[in-house]
Amino acid sequence: MPVPADERQAFALRPEVVVTVLDDGAVLLDLESKYFYELNATAWAVTRFFELGATAEQADAAARAWGAPDGAARSVLDALAAEGLVATTATGAVPEVPAYEGQWSEPRVEKQPEPLQRVMVSAFDPSLPLAE
Repeated sequence: MPVPADERQAFALRPEVVVTVLDDGAVLLDLESKYFYELNATAWAVTRFFELGATAEQADAAARAWGAPDGAARSVLDALAAEGLVATTATGAVPEVPAYEGQWSEPRVEKQPEPLQRVMVSAFDPSLPLAE
């Protein structure tokens, strides 16, 4: 679901979304749906604005300063919103986000094909071979 066009509306990651930062991006885990989302470095740089709350325009302005084309941050926000990872929040101060130092590339938010409960298997599953 695309984010509403109201530029004053702030968005933040839902409290049920857990972030793990990697060298080249981050992984988000939605504790409700149990799906993982892999973010490349540029998608993570934009998503950091939505850890505490920011507007699409605030994130887009920072992304443009990093060398991104117009609307790059908005596309990340739309991807996060489509998966239900962000929710509206009260407009507040933009969190302090360090400058993005890397080469700008197309932001990528990739949903993993299986939710966590389908990836994890029971040690008592009779279809699994026993360890010798």
